[in-house]
Amino acid sequence: MPSIIPDKYTDLVETAIVVTLASIMPDGAVHQVAVWRRWDGSHILITSDATAQKVKNLRANPHVSVFALDPKNSGRYLSIRGMVEEITPQGVIAELDRHTKLYTGADEYFGSAEPIENKATFHGVIIRIRPEKVIGMG
Repeated sequence: MPSIIPDKYTDLVETAIVVTLASIMPDGAVHQVAVWRRWDGSHILITSDATAQKVKNLRANPHVSVFALDPKNSGRYLSIRGMVEEITPQGVIAELDRHTKLYTGADEYFGSAEPIENKATFHGVIIRIRPEKVIGMG
């Protein structure tokens, strides 16, 4: 299956750009957070603590938006609307490590981005997003 991301914008999903994730709060308000993410060729993968507001929002309403702004050109961006296909704890540490490698160059999240002692109490999840509508500009 070909990627829904146009070739001229793949750098905005493949490189280490902090993106904005938007979800819907229970009262209908928009909730936005800056997140690390990884593109696996078909899905956007985001890791989070399982108790985070974004996770609660996405469990209740799987509609999501991800916005990537080119850090070298503020007139160039990628807006992705999609659906959360899965929220799972399976493989979350390995995915955190992939994110850490992409964004910082370090091999492991715990011990570099966060203290190693926090690993034992971490209850994380991977949010798997399937893009449905993509708009690029610039």
